[in-house]
Amino acid sequence: MSSRVRLVRRFLTSRLPETGQIVVLSAERSHHLLRVTGIAPGESVELFDGQGDCCRAELVGVDDGLARLRVCERINNPVAPTSMHLMVAQTRAAVLDTVLRMATELGVRAVTVVYADRCVAKGDKRDRWLRIAQSAAAQSGRSDVPTIHAPQPLSVALRSATGRRLICVPGAPVGLREGADVTVLVGPEGGFSDAEVESAVQCGWEPVGLGLTVLRADTAAVAAVVQYR
Repeated sequence: MSSRVRLVRRFLTSRLPETGQIVVLSAERSHHLLRVTGIAPGESVELFDGQGDCCRAELVGVDDGLARLRVCERINNPVAPTSMHLMVAQTRAAVLDTVLRMATELGVRAVTVVYADRCVAKGDKRDRWLRIAQSAAAQSGRSDVPTIHAPQPLSVALRSATGRRLICVPGAPVGLREGADVTVLVGPEGGFSDAEVESAVQCGWEPVGLGLTVLRADTAAVAAVVQYR
């Protein structure tokens, strides 16, 4: 990891204008930049738009509590060459938060939370999930933010995915990393039921493993991203 990625202060904004123009941050992000991080006029930060664009900008002033920054130069921040869509069964909030943060750090392009038979929690928390992904993108040096799709029942998710589709099943052989766009499906703490796995196979999903041991749901999700991205 480069020193720039480790040390630079990074903030998300809805748009990035041309070099020399002014960006005004939202109230929430202005508070974080000015009060939490303590950026002073004349200091530089990185701004990114969540779509892949990034720039260096200098704080030039504050109006009504909103930070005003001048764009100094664009930064080339390449994105991962492959596209991974992580589908993960909903778990307890703290576990799912960890999955979202680590998946973002590892370059996942999209995340869909699914409802499986053995899920211990359900509910659409996309606002929270998106905030976690945005924060992890800022921390990790990404200029794009993963798309957080609406939660889906497993039966819908099995039919909606396209391309290479992998369902993680304990005991299945470890698959090959083929370098193509891929959707990976990871189950809840209790795993998928036999009927759910059979439904996935009938829909064209390939059962794959993650090694010899049985992993916790959050560990399995991260291991799947690393193994098959």
